[in-house]
Amino acid sequence: MNSKKIKLLLIILLLISTLISCLHPVYPQQMLLQHSATMLVLVFLTVDLFKSYLGVTSFICVTLFTLMHIIGARWIYSYVPYQQWFQRLFGGEISGFIESGRNHYDRFVHFMYGFLLYIPVREFYQRRYKVILSLASQLSLLIIMSSSLVYELFEWSLTILLSSGDADAYNGQQGDMWDAQKDIALATLGGLIMAVLLWVKVHFRKV
Repeated sequence: MNSKKIKLLLIILLLISTLISCLHPVYPQQMLLQHSATMLVLVFLTVDLFKSYLGVTSFICVTLFTLMHIIGARWIYSYVPYQQWFQRLFGGEISGFIESGRNHYDRFVHFMYGFLLYIPVREFYQRRYKVILSLASQLSLLIIMSSSLVYELFEWSLTILLSSGDADAYNGQQGDMWDAQKDIALATLGGLIMAVLLWVKVHFRKV
């Protein structure tokens, strides 16, 4: 199967997942707002289907992250029932491993944002703008950090435009005044870990 067919199948997967997530919505207004980001990604991936800015591996990374976001959008992040899923699968509780009293799904997705999107962003700069690998690697990390910052500023702007209840539901702060800073730090950490893993892979390949 060639790369174009694989990409098309992944786009169809995302479209079907988005439609399923919209069935009997728990929080309709907030979910639709969350899916505005899903639509933007789908537009980019559709353009890439014809322009080939990304290879298959990068395309899969973006797809995986978008699937995580679709799950988050379904339950507006703060209420993703991962505790129940973990219990059904393994018969135990995940709360014993992490701090209880807060839904950490949004923290996980912010980390995976940096971890999964480091490769696609780096490859985009290499393919689209012919940037050398070392510079593309640095730009990738900077884009992850700056885009995380811009997103947190966007969430802050919603507190001005929406009612306090709707803004809190969308932002998913869950009472944490340092939520924005932690989210940016986790995205940065995810990108750094991927950068180190790729560096180690290249280094040991040369040895």
